[in-house]
Amino acid sequence: MPETVLQQMWLVIYDEVTRMWWFFLLACLLVGIIKGYKLDLHIRNLVNRAGAWGIFLAVLVGMVSPLCACGILPIAISLAMMGTPLPPLLALLATSPTMGPDALLLTYRGLGPEWAVLKVVGSGFLGLAAGFVAQALVRQGYLAGDLLKLKPVYREDGTLAPAAEIGRAHGIAVKSMSITPRHSRLRFILDRTLDAALFTGKYLLLAILLKALIVALVPISWILVLVGQPNFLSLINAALIGLPLPTNQIPIIPILAGLLDRGIDQGAALTLFMAGPVTSLPALIALWGMFHGRVVAVFLALGLGGSVFLGMLYQVFF
Repeated sequence: MPETVLQQMWLVIYDEVTRMWWFFLLACLLVGIIKGYKLDLHIRNLVNRAGAWGIFLAVLVGMVSPLCACGILPIAISLAMMGTPLPPLLALLATSPTMGPDALLLTYRGLGPEWAVLKVVGSGFLGLAAGFVAQALVRQGYLAGDLLKLKPVYREDGTLAPAAEIGRAHGIAVKSMSITPRHSRLRFILDRTLDAALFTGKYLLLAILLKALIVALVPISWILVLVGQPNFLSLINAALIGLPLPTNQIPIIPILAGLLDRGIDQGAALTLFMAGPVTSLPALIALWGMFHGRVVAVFLALGLGGSVFLGMLYQVFF
C-alpha cells in the first residue's frame, strides 16, 4: 500500500529524531562546557593582541565558538570597540556561523563524516579568505580608514558598556543572554547546556519538519532543474537559495539531508551548506548598522563567492 504524505513525513521525523537526539544532547553539553570555562572568551581576548596572527586566531575563535551569525555579533561589537582591525573581525564573522563544535557533532551524525570534514575545511577557507581579502583591500585603500558606524558607549564608572547597550544606543537590536552568576561551576555549565538545548532545539525541530515536507511534497524534478546538475548554474542557484534562508548551521543539517535525498548536486549542496548560515539576513542587517556599506558588500560577496568557489572545487575534484 502506498504511503500517505503524513506517513512519509512521520517516518522522516521519527528517523531524524531517533538518530540525532543523543548527539544533540552531547553537542549542547559541549556548549555548556565551553561557556562554563569561558574558552571562547579567552581566545577572543587573544585576537586583540595577536597582531599579524589575528586572522588565524579569529578563525580559531570562530571554530570553537558555538555561536550563529546573530549570536557572534556581541563579541564582534566588543572586539570592534576594543580597536580590533577589520580583517580578523570579518574572519570571525565568516567562521563562527559556519562552524562550531556542537554543529560539527550533529553534522557527523546527520550527514556523515565526509560532510563533517567538508564543514571544517569550508569554514576555515571562508574565514581565511574573508580575513586576507579584507587585509588586501585595507592595504589597497578600499577598506582603509574608520568604517565603523558604532561608537563606544561608556558607563558612569568609565567602563565600556556591553554590546547590547552599544547596539541599542545606535538603534541596532543585538541578541544577548542574561547570565545569572553561580557559585557552582557545574550548575553554571548545566544552565548553559539547558540554554543551548532550548535555543537550538526549537530550530532543529523546525528544520526536521521542513526536511519532512521536502521529502514528502517537493517533486524531484524541481530539485533537478534548480540545483540537481553538476554545473555552475546549480551553484549560483544554491547560493541564492541560501541567502534569504533563515537558518543557522544546525537547522541546515536536516534540510540539506532532505535535499540530498531528493537529488541535489553535491557541489551545490556544499555551496548551500556554507552560504545559508554565513549570509543570514538578520545578521547582515545588523552588520549594515555596524559598518559602512562597502564592508557589508565585501563580506556578502566573500560569503557567497567563497561558497560558490567551494562548490565548484567539489564538482571538479570529487
